[in-house]
Amino acid sequence: MNANNKYHILMQGTISNNVSATCKEFGISRTIYYQWCKAYQEQGMDGLAAKERKPVMPNKVDKRTERLILQYVAKFPEDGPKRIFYELQDEGVQIGESGIYNVLRRNGLSTRVEREAYAKEIKAKKREGAQAANTRGCKEKPKPLDYKMKNPENAHPGYMCQQSISYMGVFPRVGKVYQYVVYDAYSRLGLVKLYNRKSAIHFIDFMDLKVIPLMKTLEFQIDNLVTNKSREFTTNWDRGKHKYSDFLHKNNINQVAITADQTEVFQPLQQFVAVLTKEFYQQAWLDDTIESFEILEKRLHKYLRIYNFSRVITDGPNQGKIPSDVALEYTGQRETLPLWLFTRR
Repeated sequence: MNANNKYHILMQGTISNNVSATCKEFGISRTIYYQWCKAYQEQGMDGLAAKERKPVMPNKVDKRTERLILQYVAKFPEDGPKRIFYELQDEGVQIGESGIYNVLRRNGLSTRVEREAYAKEIKAKKREGAQAANTRGCKEKPKPLDYKMKNPENAHPGYMCQQSISYMGVFPRVGKVYQYVVYDAYSRLGLVKLYNRKSAIHFIDFMDLKVIPLMKTLEFQIDNLVTNKSREFTTNWDRGKHKYSDFLHKNNINQVAITADQTEVFQPLQQFVAVLTKEFYQQAWLDDTIESFEILEKRLHKYLRIYNFSRVITDGPNQGKIPSDVALEYTGQRETLPLWLFTRR
């Protein structure tokens, strides 16, 4: 319907003083009639002319999502559209792989070389900004964590727990094995759960059904949980939300995310993993009776009962004690811990 036709309809409605009858006669709604009327009053005949409609772009990305994609690229330039798609999905961002590709292409980031150059540029700008802020005295350093627990007030179970995910390899007759660990640096209690892949959901499951119930039974809280800055533990972009970080916050656990190259901080956890590898996994690898994932995990739990309830600590302030005794002494309990805490799930 052209502008002249619309104009004649408006005139008939005005002259007849019966908009309803006019709309019924020409098969239009009163809403459309008044929209035309308003357009004519504001723009004249130009307001009644057919407007050129923009095509609907199914892969068009809003500014917020595009900003998240660029923030991700700045941190992980080696990842292409497919990996970015899966990571965004985990964060609850709905966008197709082709939409991500279009954003990368539009910003000149289609190739890995381009993305790496972009990441270097962004990091350089952030360093300059940080230096400027320090010069102005605007940036306050957060109170550092007492990693070595030199302060007597911090030398207790729960002050610093550490966690990690380790790929243990493809076991014969079992398949891929990922080891999820939560380790208390003071008491040396170690909790382990095996899965066949890496995911933040698995750690939430592990913490919710195993670790937190144990801490409640022992009557102490995890004050600080040290993780590395991998994608399983923390978000990939500024001001982003991560499922696992949100879970820890809801349970009043302070997450301290640091880079994995700070080996001195992770030394207690690495020593625990080394003990597990030497005393359990090396033997399990050659054990022909381990024919399934479930059997492997049952054998691991059997070993952990020995480690937590019988194995003597050979160094440090708790030398000569066993991990479970250290935890029980801290809470003033004398009863033996129920074994289900170390065997369930």
